[in-house]
Amino acid sequence: MDRLASFSEKILIDIRDGVNTGVYRSTATIQEIVFWLYNRGLHRESIDAVNALSMLKNVEWVPVTPRVCINAALLIEQYQLSPFDAYHASTALSRDSIILSTNEAYDRINQITRLHPEELIS
Repeated sequence: MDRLASFSEKILIDIRDGVNTGVYRSTATIQEIVFWLYNRGLHRESIDAVNALSMLKNVEWVPVTPRVCINAALLIEQYQLSPFDAYHASTALSRDSIILSTNEAYDRINQITRLHPEELIS
């Protein structure tokens, strides 16, 4: 089991219950999960995952726009991020510049504040 599973579950419950507000996610999150599951032959699971994600309450889904893509491309070049990390960073920069992640790659971007999931647990 993922060592962060209990934190993630608690965070999702707090979001659902309105404890954590102003939560947004890039639609790149859905794409990333579908690609990850597809590459492992887990086609049915990708349908279930997309369905579950689309049902999340109190989450604003931010589309991957051409502007997000342009900024992501610049972030890839400047900070050597993976494409999906760059989409997530670009989305955060278009909003409040806060990202919830264990990925230390975001620490290289001065304009972004990275919160570790453990920091969000009340």
